[in-house]
Amino acid sequence: MKIVEDIDIIRALGPRQRGVFSAADLHTALAEVHPAAFARRLNALIDRGVLRRFVRGWYVTDGVDLAVLSQRIAPESYVSIDRVLSDALMIGVSQTSSITAIKTGRSRVYEGCGLRVTHLGVKPTLIFGCEVTGGVRRADPEKATLDTFYFHLRGRRYPFDLYSDVDYSRLNRTLLRRYLRAYENPKFAEFVKGVVGL
Repeated sequence: MKIVEDIDIIRALGPRQRGVFSAADLHTALAEVHPAAFARRLNALIDRGVLRRFVRGWYVTDGVDLAVLSQRIAPESYVSIDRVLSDALMIGVSQTSSITAIKTGRSRVYEGCGLRVTHLGVKPTLIFGCEVTGGVRRADPEKATLDTFYFHLRGRRYPFDLYSDVDYSRLNRTLLRRYLRAYENPKFAEFVKGVVGL
């Protein structure tokens, strides 16, 4: 039966794909050329819980890596804010069902099957301070801190308090000062220096 083979294919590819499949990935994996037959096979996988439709054109399996999902949706983006601060032990544990990334252009939110990927937009001159780890672009803690402040001043709220819940002693202050020069607003720089204690 075709569905058993399809389940085996998806389960074999799932770990390598880190739980993220585009429609094109699934076309290739299932080797189905007929659109109607592909749709039937895809719906059968969804009905059996092997795949979940995240948003149009994107599918996930259990154990999906949200950083990979974010990067696949917007390859030029980088993971930042709470996920990076949490990994750097500057705040408590971040939410496992959502992730925030930064990219150029307009902000976008993708939601589906209990997951949320938020892409916040900045101008190109504010894209720096990133490194690729495990195939995913991530901000360093200093840039994630500045991203957090930048969007806080634009009305974004977080599940942690900027004044009392963040351990700023873990930051490289020389690097933070250098990064601050990229921001044209002197009031922003003063705000950051006041909160961080630069």
